[in-house]
Amino acid sequence: MDKKHNSGETASLFDFVKIDTSDVYNTKKSNESLSMRLEKQIDPLSWILGHDFNKKNFELFKDVGQIYELQLAKMEYETFKENLELFKKRTAYFKIVNGEESYHSFISKVKGKGQIGHTNQYLTHWFYPYKGKFHGQMIKAIINFIGASGEDIILDPFMGSGTTLIEASIVGTKSVGIEINPALCIVSQIKLDSLRINYSEFSKNIKKNDLHMVFKYFNDARAYLNERKWEIEANNQNARDILIELWENHFPNSFVKNYPLEWRNLLLLIYLHALSDYTYLKGTNKEKSFEEFFYINFEEYSKTIKGTYETFRELDISPKESEVILGSALNLPLDNDSVKGVVTSPPYSIALDYVKNDLHLLNYLGIDTGKLRNRMVGLKGKKMEKLRMYEEDIRKSVEEMYRVLKKGGWAAIVLGDVVVNGKRTDFCKKIIEWAPEIGFVDAYAMTRPILGGFARLRYEYVLFLQK
Repeated sequence: MDKKHNSGETASLFDFVKIDTSDVYNTKKSNESLSMRLEKQIDPLSWILGHDFNKKNFELFKDVGQIYELQLAKMEYETFKENLELFKKRTAYFKIVNGEESYHSFISKVKGKGQIGHTNQYLTHWFYPYKGKFHGQMIKAIINFIGASGEDIILDPFMGSGTTLIEASIVGTKSVGIEINPALCIVSQIKLDSLRINYSEFSKNIKKNDLHMVFKYFNDARAYLNERKWEIEANNQNARDILIELWENHFPNSFVKNYPLEWRNLLLLIYLHALSDYTYLKGTNKEKSFEEFFYINFEEYSKTIKGTYETFRELDISPKESEVILGSALNLPLDNDSVKGVVTSPPYSIALDYVKNDLHLLNYLGIDTGKLRNRMVGLKGKKMEKLRMYEEDIRKSVEEMYRVLKKGGWAAIVLGDVVVNGKRTDFCKKIIEWAPEIGFVDAYAMTRPILGGFARLRYEYVLFLQK
Protein backbone atom coordinates (compact mmCIF):
# COMPACT_ATOMS: atom_id res chain seq x y z
CA MET A 1 0.00 0.00 0.00
CA ASP A 2 1.48 3.31 -1.04
CA LYS A 3 0.92 6.44 0.96
CA LYS A 4 0.57 9.78 -0.80
CA HIS A 5 1.19 12.80 1.41
CA ASN A 6 0.27 16.28 0.31
CA SER A 7 3.94 16.82 -0.43
CA GLY A 8 3.95 13.91 -2.90
CA GLU A 9 6.22 11.73 -0.72
CA THR A 10 5.81 7.97 -1.21
CA ALA A 11 6.53 5.26 1.35
CA SER A 12 6.26 1.48 0.94
CA LEU A 13 4.84 -0.82 3.61
CA PHE A 14 5.76 -4.10 1.90
CA ASP A 15 8.40 -4.91 4.51
CA PHE A 16 6.96 -8.34 5.37
CA VAL A 17 8.69 -10.04 2.40
CA LYS A 18 12.06 -10.64 4.07
CA ILE A 19 14.28 -12.98 2.07
CA ASP A 20 17.91 -13.51 3.02
CA THR A 21 19.54 -14.05 -0.38
CA SER A 22 23.14 -14.18 0.84
CA ASP A 23 23.39 -17.95 0.50
CA VAL A 24 20.26 -18.87 -1.43
CA TYR A 25 22.32 -20.50 -4.17
CA ASN A 26 24.98 -22.00 -1.91
CA THR A 27 23.53 -25.48 -1.46
CA LYS A 28 26.72 -26.75 0.22
CA LYS A 29 25.92 -24.80 3.40
CA SER A 30 22.78 -26.77 4.11
CA ASN A 31 21.05 -30.00 3.20
CA GLU A 32 17.71 -28.16 3.24
CA SER A 33 15.98 -27.61 -0.07
CA LEU A 34 15.64 -24.09 -1.45
CA SER A 35 11.88 -24.18 -0.85
CA MET A 36 12.35 -25.09 2.82
CA ARG A 37 14.77 -22.21 3.37
CA LEU A 38 12.47 -19.74 1.60
CA GLU A 39 9.55 -20.89 3.74
CA LYS A 40 11.54 -20.07 6.86
CA GLN A 41 12.41 -16.60 5.58
CA ILE A 42 9.01 -15.46 4.28
CA ASP A 43 6.67 -15.22 7.26
CA PRO A 44 3.71 -12.85 6.78
CA LEU A 45 2.15 -13.89 10.10
CA SER A 46 5.12 -12.54 12.06
CA TRP A 47 4.89 -9.28 10.12
CA ILE A 48 1.18 -8.99 10.96
CA LEU A 49 1.41 -9.92 14.65
CA GLY A 50 4.79 -8.45 15.49
CA HIS A 51 6.18 -9.91 18.71
CA ASP A 52 3.00 -9.52 20.77
CA PHE A 53 1.81 -13.13 20.70
CA ASN A 54 2.85 -16.68 20.03
CA LYS A 55 2.08 -17.09 16.36
CA LYS A 56 1.23 -20.77 16.93
CA ASN A 57 -2.07 -19.52 18.38
CA PHE A 58 -2.94 -17.64 15.18
CA GLU A 59 -3.63 -18.81 11.66
CA LEU A 60 -4.64 -17.07 8.46
CA PHE A 61 -7.00 -18.79 6.05
CA LYS A 62 -5.03 -20.92 3.60
CA ASP A 63 -6.16 -18.84 0.63
CA VAL A 64 -4.91 -15.54 2.10
CA GLY A 65 -1.75 -14.84 0.18
CA GLN A 66 -2.01 -11.76 -2.00
CA ILE A 67 -0.20 -8.64 -0.81
CA TYR A 68 -3.37 -6.59 -0.42
CA GLU A 69 -4.95 -9.34 1.71
CA LEU A 70 -1.96 -9.50 4.04
CA GLN A 71 -1.95 -5.72 4.32
CA LEU A 72 -5.66 -5.69 5.20
CA ALA A 73 -5.15 -8.53 7.69
CA LYS A 74 -2.50 -6.43 9.44
CA MET A 75 -4.74 -3.34 9.38
CA GLU A 76 -7.72 -5.11 10.96
CA TYR A 77 -5.48 -6.81 13.53
CA GLU A 78 -3.90 -3.50 14.55
CA THR A 79 -7.38 -2.09 15.20
CA PHE A 80 -8.55 -4.93 17.48
CA LYS A 81 -5.37 -6.46 18.93
CA GLU A 82 -6.20 -5.15 22.42
CA ASN A 83 -9.47 -7.11 22.39
CA LEU A 84 -8.80 -10.55 20.90
CA GLU A 85 -12.23 -11.92 21.85
CA LEU A 86 -13.87 -9.21 19.74
CA PHE A 87 -11.29 -9.71 17.01
CA LYS A 88 -12.19 -13.42 16.87
CA LYS A 89 -15.80 -12.42 16.20
CA ARG A 90 -14.99 -9.81 13.58
CA THR A 91 -11.84 -10.78 11.69
CA ALA A 92 -12.04 -11.41 7.97
CA TYR A 93 -8.68 -13.03 7.27
CA PHE A 94 -7.81 -15.05 10.39
CA LYS A 95 -9.05 -18.62 10.76
CA ILE A 96 -7.62 -19.00 14.28
CA VAL A 97 -7.37 -16.17 16.83
CA ASN A 98 -5.66 -16.80 20.16
CA GLY A 99 -6.15 -20.55 19.70
CA GLU A 100 -9.87 -20.39 18.83
CA GLU A 101 -11.70 -20.63 15.51
CA SER A 102 -12.89 -17.27 14.20
CA TYR A 103 -16.53 -16.46 13.44
CA HIS A 104 -15.68 -15.90 9.79
CA SER A 105 -14.57 -19.53 9.57
CA PHE A 106 -18.12 -20.60 10.46
CA ILE A 107 -19.90 -17.85 8.52
CA SER A 108 -18.03 -18.53 5.28
CA LYS A 109 -19.05 -22.19 5.47
CA VAL A 110 -22.61 -21.11 4.59
CA LYS A 111 -21.73 -21.39 0.95
CA GLY A 112 -23.43 -19.91 -2.09
CA LYS A 113 -23.14 -20.16 -5.87
CA GLY A 114 -19.70 -19.42 -7.24
CA GLN A 115 -18.06 -19.10 -3.83
CA ILE A 116 -14.28 -18.89 -3.84
CA GLY A 117 -12.72 -19.98 -0.56
CA HIS A 118 -13.70 -17.65 2.27
CA THR A 119 -13.80 -14.48 0.18
CA ASN A 120 -17.22 -14.10 -1.44
CA GLN A 121 -20.73 -15.47 -2.04
CA TYR A 122 -21.20 -16.82 1.50
CA LEU A 123 -24.47 -16.14 3.37
CA THR A 124 -26.84 -14.08 1.19
CA HIS A 125 -24.11 -12.34 -0.85
CA TRP A 126 -24.84 -14.60 -3.81
CA PHE A 127 -28.59 -13.91 -3.89
CA TYR A 128 -29.32 -12.47 -7.34
CA PRO A 129 -26.46 -12.47 -9.92
CA TYR A 130 -25.51 -8.78 -9.90
CA LYS A 131 -22.41 -7.90 -11.93
CA GLY A 132 -19.67 -5.82 -10.35
CA LYS A 133 -19.84 -7.07 -6.74
CA PHE A 134 -16.83 -6.79 -4.50
CA HIS A 135 -15.64 -9.47 -2.08
CA GLY A 136 -17.37 -9.51 1.29
CA GLN A 137 -14.23 -10.69 3.10
CA MET A 138 -12.29 -7.64 1.87
CA ILE A 139 -15.12 -5.30 2.85
CA LYS A 140 -15.33 -6.84 6.32
CA ALA A 141 -11.60 -6.22 6.84
CA ILE A 142 -11.95 -2.59 5.73
CA ILE A 143 -14.86 -2.04 8.14
CA ASN A 144 -12.70 -3.57 10.88
CA PHE A 145 -9.82 -1.22 10.04
CA ILE A 146 -12.22 1.74 10.29
CA GLY A 147 -13.16 0.44 13.74
CA ALA A 148 -16.91 0.98 13.42
CA SER A 149 -19.17 -0.71 15.97
CA GLY A 150 -22.52 -0.35 17.67
CA GLU A 151 -24.21 2.94 16.76
CA ASP A 152 -21.39 4.01 14.44
CA ILE A 153 -22.59 4.27 10.85
CA ILE A 154 -20.89 2.75 7.82
CA LEU A 155 -22.11 4.37 4.60
CA ASP A 156 -22.09 3.00 1.06
CA PRO A 157 -23.24 5.79 -1.29
CA PHE A 158 -23.02 3.50 -4.37
CA MET A 159 -24.63 0.51 -2.69
CA GLY A 160 -25.23 -1.78 -5.69
CA SER A 161 -26.40 -5.13 -4.34
CA GLY A 162 -25.65 -4.43 -0.69
CA THR A 163 -22.33 -6.15 0.10
CA THR A 164 -21.14 -3.40 2.47
CA LEU A 165 -24.39 -3.35 4.42
CA ILE A 166 -24.44 -7.14 4.84
CA GLU A 167 -20.89 -7.13 6.25
CA ALA A 168 -21.53 -4.13 8.52
CA SER A 169 -24.70 -5.78 9.82
CA ILE A 170 -22.90 -9.05 10.61
CA VAL A 171 -20.00 -7.45 12.53
CA GLY A 172 -22.44 -5.36 14.57
CA THR A 173 -22.40 -1.80 13.27
CA LYS A 174 -25.20 0.28 11.78
CA SER A 175 -25.10 1.00 8.07
CA VAL A 176 -26.77 3.08 5.39
CA GLY A 177 -26.78 2.34 1.68
CA ILE A 178 -27.71 4.84 -1.04
CA GLU A 179 -28.59 3.57 -4.52
CA ILE A 180 -30.09 5.32 -7.56
CA ASN A 181 -31.49 2.10 -9.07
CA PRO A 182 -34.80 1.14 -7.39
CA ALA A 183 -34.47 -2.49 -8.48
CA LEU A 184 -31.12 -2.80 -6.68
CA CYS A 185 -32.60 -1.16 -3.58
CA ILE A 186 -35.19 -3.92 -3.58
CA VAL A 187 -32.58 -6.66 -4.10
CA SER A 188 -30.35 -5.31 -1.32
CA GLN A 189 -33.20 -4.97 1.17
CA ILE A 190 -34.32 -8.54 0.52
CA LYS A 191 -30.76 -9.88 0.97
CA LEU A 192 -30.47 -8.03 4.28
CA ASP A 193 -33.89 -9.14 5.54
CA SER A 194 -33.11 -12.74 4.57
CA LEU A 195 -30.33 -12.79 7.19
CA ARG A 196 -33.11 -12.66 9.81
CA ILE A 197 -35.54 -15.24 8.41
CA ASN A 198 -36.48 -17.98 10.85
CA TYR A 199 -35.78 -21.01 8.66
CA SER A 200 -37.70 -23.35 10.94
CA GLU A 201 -40.94 -21.40 10.41
CA PHE A 202 -40.22 -20.77 6.72
CA SER A 203 -39.67 -24.45 5.93
CA LYS A 204 -42.80 -25.53 7.84
CA ASN A 205 -45.07 -23.20 5.92
CA ILE A 206 -43.71 -23.14 2.36
CA LYS A 207 -43.78 -26.58 0.78
CA LYS A 208 -42.48 -27.90 -2.53
CA ASN A 209 -46.07 -28.57 -3.55
CA ASP A 210 -46.74 -24.82 -3.37
CA LEU A 211 -43.92 -23.87 -5.72
CA HIS A 212 -45.78 -24.35 -9.00
CA MET A 213 -48.51 -21.95 -7.89
CA VAL A 214 -45.95 -19.48 -6.51
CA PHE A 215 -44.06 -19.51 -9.81
CA LYS A 216 -47.29 -19.11 -11.77
CA TYR A 217 -48.29 -16.16 -9.58
CA PHE A 218 -45.09 -14.22 -10.26
CA ASN A 219 -45.14 -15.18 -13.93
CA ASP A 220 -48.74 -14.04 -14.39
CA ALA A 221 -48.02 -10.83 -12.47
CA ARG A 222 -45.67 -9.57 -15.21
CA ALA A 223 -48.50 -8.16 -17.29
CA TYR A 224 -50.16 -6.68 -14.19
CA LEU A 225 -46.93 -4.94 -13.16
CA ASN A 226 -46.32 -3.49 -16.61
CA GLU A 227 -49.82 -2.04 -16.79
CA ARG A 228 -48.80 0.04 -13.77
CA LYS A 229 -45.55 1.58 -15.02
CA TRP A 230 -43.49 2.41 -11.99
CA GLU A 231 -41.97 5.86 -11.99
CA ILE A 232 -40.13 5.77 -8.68
CA GLU A 233 -38.41 9.06 -7.99
CA ALA A 234 -35.02 8.96 -6.28
CA ASN A 235 -36.19 11.24 -3.48
CA ASN A 236 -34.66 9.35 -0.55
CA GLN A 237 -37.34 6.69 -0.14
CA ASN A 238 -36.73 3.79 2.21
CA ALA A 239 -36.44 0.48 0.31
CA ARG A 240 -38.69 -1.35 2.75
CA ASP A 241 -41.41 1.23 2.07
CA ILE A 242 -40.92 0.69 -1.67
CA LEU A 243 -41.42 -3.05 -1.19
CA ILE A 244 -44.58 -2.48 0.84
CA GLU A 245 -45.87 -0.18 -1.91
CA LEU A 246 -45.00 -2.84 -4.51
CA TRP A 247 -47.05 -5.50 -2.73
CA GLU A 248 -49.99 -3.26 -1.85
CA ASN A 249 -50.50 -1.52 -5.18
CA HIS A 250 -48.61 -3.35 -7.94
CA PHE A 251 -48.97 -7.09 -7.34
CA PRO A 252 -52.39 -8.77 -7.77
CA ASN A 253 -54.13 -10.43 -4.83
CA SER A 254 -53.20 -14.05 -4.14
CA PHE A 255 -52.45 -16.55 -1.39
CA VAL A 256 -48.81 -15.40 -1.74
CA LYS A 257 -49.78 -12.12 -0.07
CA ASN A 258 -50.69 -14.05 3.07
CA TYR A 259 -47.04 -14.91 3.70
CA PRO A 260 -44.98 -12.58 5.94
CA LEU A 261 -43.40 -9.73 3.98
CA GLU A 262 -39.85 -11.14 4.26
CA TRP A 263 -40.97 -14.52 2.87
CA ARG A 264 -42.85 -12.93 -0.03
CA ASN A 265 -39.82 -10.82 -0.84
CA LEU A 266 -37.51 -13.84 -0.76
CA LEU A 267 -39.80 -15.75 -3.15
CA LEU A 268 -39.83 -12.71 -5.44
CA LEU A 269 -36.02 -12.60 -5.45
CA ILE A 270 -35.84 -16.33 -6.21
CA TYR A 271 -38.14 -15.73 -9.18
CA LEU A 272 -36.02 -12.78 -10.38
CA HIS A 273 -32.85 -14.88 -10.03
CA ALA A 274 -34.49 -17.60 -12.11
CA LEU A 275 -35.46 -14.96 -14.68
CA SER A 276 -31.81 -13.90 -14.90
CA ASP A 277 -30.60 -17.50 -15.25
CA TYR A 278 -33.20 -18.22 -17.93
CA THR A 279 -32.35 -15.02 -19.84
CA TYR A 280 -28.57 -15.45 -19.90
CA LEU A 281 -28.31 -19.25 -20.21
CA LYS A 282 -30.86 -19.67 -22.97
CA GLY A 283 -29.20 -21.25 -25.98
CA THR A 284 -26.26 -22.60 -23.97
CA ASN A 285 -25.53 -26.11 -22.71
CA LYS A 286 -26.83 -24.96 -19.30
CA GLU A 287 -30.27 -24.01 -20.63
CA LYS A 288 -33.31 -25.13 -18.64
CA SER A 289 -36.93 -24.09 -18.52
CA PHE A 290 -37.75 -20.94 -16.56
CA GLU A 291 -39.71 -22.94 -13.99
CA GLU A 292 -36.86 -25.45 -13.54
CA PHE A 293 -34.51 -22.59 -12.64
CA PHE A 294 -37.08 -21.38 -10.13
CA TYR A 295 -37.22 -24.79 -8.40
CA ILE A 296 -33.42 -25.12 -8.39
CA ASN A 297 -32.92 -21.64 -6.93
CA PHE A 298 -35.61 -22.22 -4.30
CA GLU A 299 -33.71 -25.30 -3.08
CA GLU A 300 -30.37 -23.47 -3.06
CA TYR A 301 -31.74 -20.34 -1.38
CA SER A 302 -33.41 -22.53 1.24
CA LYS A 303 -30.07 -24.21 2.04
CA THR A 304 -28.47 -20.81 2.52
CA ILE A 305 -31.31 -19.54 4.73
CA LYS A 306 -31.05 -22.73 6.80
CA GLY A 307 -27.26 -22.40 7.14
CA THR A 308 -27.48 -18.72 8.03
CA TYR A 309 -30.20 -19.31 10.61
CA GLU A 310 -28.33 -22.17 12.29
CA THR A 311 -24.93 -20.46 12.22
CA PHE A 312 -26.24 -17.20 13.63
CA ARG A 313 -28.00 -19.09 16.43
CA GLU A 314 -24.84 -21.03 17.23
CA LEU A 315 -22.68 -17.88 17.29
CA ASP A 316 -25.37 -15.68 18.88
CA ILE A 317 -25.23 -13.18 16.00
CA SER A 318 -28.05 -10.63 15.73
CA PRO A 319 -27.56 -8.58 12.54
CA LYS A 320 -27.37 -4.86 13.22
CA GLU A 321 -29.80 -2.35 11.76
CA SER A 322 -29.28 -1.31 8.13
CA GLU A 323 -31.11 1.29 6.08
CA VAL A 324 -31.43 1.11 2.29
CA ILE A 325 -32.34 4.42 0.65
CA LEU A 326 -33.29 5.16 -2.95
CA GLY A 327 -31.29 8.32 -3.57
CA SER A 328 -28.20 9.88 -5.11
CA ALA A 329 -24.55 9.72 -4.07
CA LEU A 330 -24.28 13.30 -5.36
CA ASN A 331 -26.67 14.62 -2.72
CA LEU A 332 -26.50 12.37 0.30
CA PRO A 333 -29.50 12.51 2.69
CA LEU A 334 -27.20 12.57 5.73
CA ASP A 335 -26.01 15.27 8.12
CA ASN A 336 -22.51 16.71 8.14
CA ASP A 337 -20.03 14.76 10.27
CA SER A 338 -22.48 11.90 10.87
CA VAL A 339 -20.79 8.69 9.67
CA LYS A 340 -17.81 6.78 11.04
CA GLY A 341 -16.69 5.45 7.66
CA VAL A 342 -17.50 5.11 3.98
CA VAL A 343 -16.93 1.85 2.10
CA THR A 344 -17.99 1.94 -1.52
CA SER A 345 -17.24 1.23 -5.17
CA PRO A 346 -18.37 3.82 -7.73
CA PRO A 347 -20.05 2.30 -10.80
CA TYR A 348 -17.91 1.46 -13.82
CA SER A 349 -20.79 2.74 -15.95
CA ILE A 350 -18.52 4.31 -18.57
CA ALA A 351 -17.43 0.75 -19.39
CA LEU A 352 -20.29 -1.40 -18.06
CA ASP A 353 -23.94 -0.75 -18.91
CA TYR A 354 -25.71 -1.64 -15.66
CA VAL A 355 -29.16 -0.90 -17.10
CA LYS A 356 -28.59 -3.28 -20.00
CA ASN A 357 -27.25 -6.00 -17.70
CA ASP A 358 -30.35 -5.85 -15.48
CA LEU A 359 -32.88 -5.02 -18.18
CA HIS A 360 -34.93 -8.18 -17.54
CA LEU A 361 -35.22 -7.23 -13.84
CA LEU A 362 -36.14 -3.60 -14.56
CA ASN A 363 -38.66 -4.54 -17.24
CA TYR A 364 -40.33 -7.11 -14.99
CA LEU A 365 -40.87 -4.50 -12.28
CA GLY A 366 -42.11 -1.98 -14.87
CA ILE A 367 -39.40 0.60 -14.09
CA ASP A 368 -38.77 3.34 -16.68
CA THR A 369 -35.21 2.62 -17.85
CA GLY A 370 -34.92 5.82 -19.88
CA LYS A 371 -35.34 8.02 -16.82
CA LEU A 372 -32.99 5.78 -14.83
CA ARG A 373 -30.23 6.16 -17.43
CA ASN A 374 -30.41 9.94 -17.16
CA ARG A 375 -29.80 9.74 -13.41
CA MET A 376 -27.01 7.16 -13.23
CA VAL A 377 -23.38 8.19 -12.80
CA GLY A 378 -21.48 7.18 -15.93
CA LEU A 379 -24.45 6.63 -18.25
CA LYS A 380 -25.15 10.28 -18.96
CA GLY A 381 -23.82 11.92 -22.14
CA LYS A 382 -22.05 10.49 -25.18
CA LYS A 383 -18.42 9.72 -26.06
CA MET A 384 -15.94 12.14 -24.41
CA GLU A 385 -18.76 14.20 -22.89
CA LYS A 386 -19.76 11.03 -21.04
CA LEU A 387 -16.27 10.73 -19.54
CA ARG A 388 -16.24 14.42 -18.55
CA MET A 389 -19.62 14.12 -16.81
CA TYR A 390 -18.48 10.93 -15.08
CA GLU A 391 -15.39 12.70 -13.72
CA GLU A 392 -17.50 15.61 -12.45
CA ASP A 393 -19.91 13.22 -10.73
CA ILE A 394 -17.14 11.17 -9.12
CA ARG A 395 -15.54 14.33 -7.72
CA LYS A 396 -18.92 15.51 -6.41
CA SER A 397 -19.52 12.13 -4.77
CA VAL A 398 -16.12 12.24 -3.03
CA GLU A 399 -16.93 15.76 -1.79
CA GLU A 400 -20.19 14.41 -0.36
CA MET A 401 -18.33 11.57 1.35
CA TYR A 402 -16.05 14.13 2.98
CA ARG A 403 -19.01 16.23 4.12
CA VAL A 404 -20.79 13.40 5.96
CA LEU A 405 -17.64 11.82 7.47
CA LYS A 406 -16.74 12.53 11.06
CA LYS A 407 -13.31 14.04 11.70
CA GLY A 408 -10.76 11.25 11.70
CA GLY A 409 -13.10 8.99 9.73
CA TRP A 410 -12.07 7.02 6.66
CA ALA A 411 -13.51 6.71 3.17
CA ALA A 412 -12.47 3.48 1.43
CA ILE A 413 -13.12 3.57 -2.31
CA VAL A 414 -12.69 0.52 -4.56
CA LEU A 415 -12.29 1.38 -8.24
CA GLY A 416 -10.62 0.16 -11.40
CA ASP A 417 -9.05 1.82 -14.41
CA VAL A 418 -11.35 1.25 -17.36
CA VAL A 419 -10.75 1.92 -21.05
CA VAL A 420 -12.90 4.55 -22.76
CA ASN A 421 -12.49 5.16 -26.50
CA GLY A 422 -9.20 3.26 -26.39
CA LYS A 423 -7.81 5.36 -23.53
CA ARG A 424 -7.23 3.98 -20.03
CA THR A 425 -8.58 6.20 -17.27
CA ASP A 426 -6.70 6.83 -14.03
CA PHE A 427 -9.24 7.84 -11.41
CA CYS A 428 -7.04 6.53 -8.61
CA LYS A 429 -4.52 9.25 -9.41
CA LYS A 430 -7.25 11.87 -9.86
CA ILE A 431 -8.89 11.13 -6.51
CA ILE A 432 -5.54 11.24 -4.71
CA GLU A 433 -4.92 14.66 -6.33
CA TRP A 434 -8.38 15.87 -5.34
CA ALA A 435 -8.09 14.62 -1.74
CA PRO A 436 -6.14 17.57 -0.21
CA GLU A 437 -8.21 20.06 -2.25
CA ILE A 438 -11.42 18.60 -0.79
CA GLY A 439 -9.97 18.59 2.73
CA PHE A 440 -8.75 15.05 3.39
CA VAL A 441 -5.59 14.99 5.48
CA ASP A 442 -4.16 11.84 3.90
CA ALA A 443 -4.71 9.44 1.02
CA TYR A 444 -3.45 5.89 0.53
CA ALA A 445 -3.65 3.61 -2.51
CA MET A 446 -3.56 -0.19 -2.46
CA THR A 447 -3.47 -2.31 -5.62
CA ARG A 448 -5.64 -5.42 -5.82
CA PRO A 449 -5.01 -7.85 -8.72
CA ILE A 450 -8.11 -9.29 -10.37
CA LEU A 451 -7.58 -12.96 -11.16
CA GLY A 452 -9.31 -14.93 -13.89
CA GLY A 453 -8.79 -15.14 -17.63
CA PHE A 454 -12.06 -13.42 -18.49
CA ALA A 455 -11.74 -10.43 -16.13
CA ARG A 456 -12.32 -7.14 -17.93
CA LEU A 457 -10.06 -5.35 -15.46
CA ARG A 458 -6.60 -6.67 -14.61
CA TYR A 459 -6.44 -4.88 -11.27
CA GLU A 460 -8.27 -2.32 -9.19
CA TYR A 461 -7.35 0.09 -6.44
CA VAL A 462 -8.51 0.42 -2.86
CA LEU A 463 -8.17 4.07 -1.83
CA PHE A 464 -8.19 5.16 1.79
CA LEU A 465 -8.95 8.84 2.44
CA GLN A 466 -8.92 10.23 5.97
CA LYS A 467 -10.82 13.33 7.06
